Amino acid sequence: MYNIFDNKHWAMLLAGALTTLLPLGSCSLVDIDPVTDPTNTSLDDVTVNASQAQINALAIGVESSLRLGHVTNAPYNWVTGELGREVIVLATNEPRWYTEVLGTRGTLDDNAFYSNAAYNGFARVIRAANVFIASSQATSVINAEQKLGVAGFAHTYEALAKLYMLNLQGENGIRIDVTNYLKPGKFTEGSAPALTHIRQLLDQAVTELAGAGSSFAFPLSSGFSGFNTPATFLKFNRAIAARVALYQGDNVGAITALGQSFYDPTASLTLGPKIVFAPTVAGDAGNPYFQVANGTQTGLIVVPANFVTEAEPNDLRLSKAPLRTGPARTLGTITSTYEARVFPAQTTPLDIIRNEELILIAAEAKAKSGNTAGAVADINVIRTVAGGLTARTAASFTQPSDYIDEILKQRRYSLFYEGHRWVDLRRLGRLNPTPAPGQTLAFATGSNSAGTFKLIDKLERPFAEKQWDIANP
Repeated sequence: MYNIFDNKHWAMLLAGALTTLLPLGSCSLVDIDPVTDPTNTSLDDVTVNASQAQINALAIGVESSLRLGHVTNAPYNWVTGELGREVIVLATNEPRWYTEVLGTRGTLDDNAFYSNAAYNGFARVIRAANVFIASSQATSVINAEQKLGVAGFAHTYEALAKLYMLNLQGENGIRIDVTNYLKPGKFTEGSAPALTHIRQLLDQAVTELAGAGSSFAFPLSSGFSGFNTPATFLKFNRAIAARVALYQGDNVGAITALGQSFYDPTASLTLGPKIVFAPTVAGDAGNPYFQVANGTQTGLIVVPANFVTEAEPNDLRLSKAPLRTGPARTLGTITSTYEARVFPAQTTPLDIIRNEELILIAAEAKAKSGNTAGAVADINVIRTVAGGLTARTAASFTQPSDYIDEILKQRRYSLFYEGHRWVDLRRLGRLNPTPAPGQTLAFATGSNSAGTFKLIDKLERPFAEKQWDIANP
């Protein structure tokens, strides 16, 4: 793994990564006195005839910036995990995790850490991607084909970052026109226009990658082993496109994208690009979702008991939420019993998208488009390989909703604590105390010492974003 937090490279990335803009009292929001850093590289140094080393650094910056939504004080999987009632953060120093995020204040705080941290992190990916494209166009060290490779890579990352942001914002929408970060466009009216834009970005990247030759002009991290050429990276792009198409309800489009991706029911379920970590490298980071078994750390990530009690007996995926044998923790009215142990080490990679999810996307898209035999075949790959469970017969599905119930259950256990459950329930109209037969959401109703729990379908639009629109009507 590259040392992505090397001072020179990190300063170069952050010089352009000012996507979320904050109000500055009575002064103009963009009137900032110029500051020259005599030590580190400036943005101007890379936007005009960047060197090969700078092109390489910018690529590393784009890839590594995706981690910013995870390596933060409110990591994406914590926020979405709590809102989807997969995990609870029992933090002795921060009660808002097990009160406000669980809905005890009714509406979330638009200026709290949980509303801003992951959102801001993913927003910076977009700025980094745009800087990379601009720099590549204004340099002579790479040729026209290689510049297309930069554009295809960066547009894919821009689309992915916007998708993460939209997952957090839901029907609040997102800004899609942010090329000029000093004059960003307005938020979309709901999620549909944003999903259309994200899909268009991914399709644009396909054309660019197709003309990018046989290799990129920059290195990718080890997380992209097997996906580090334009042709193989395109398969990653199509996998993300399949996810977006599913969210749009375009089942035929999802199936088409899957056919161009790395979807393979016979291949390893873990196949796919990953975010990698190197905690022993100075300035780098470890996987933020790792926690020591039976630990007593300040922020303990626990799992509601219904994840275990509603599973089929002997499901292999229950190893992700073992019973705690260490001291229990009770905060508010919540007591830890099971804990999240999806990621066994600080060096464990984080999947961006993997074959296991693609098989589940295929099952859902096939079921919704009438190919029930194909859906059952994909469901059974997940049941038998991931869960160690017996296969289901076609006869056991008696009505159309049975397929979605089963797929939703398999997604619950296969993609546990990976940021999917809350989004799945919301997009399927099942964000309620009983989302499917035999499935419930913990802490969906009832009270604790701070108030009544309430299910929330989106984060509040960040305070800084609201203020920007007030100042720039």
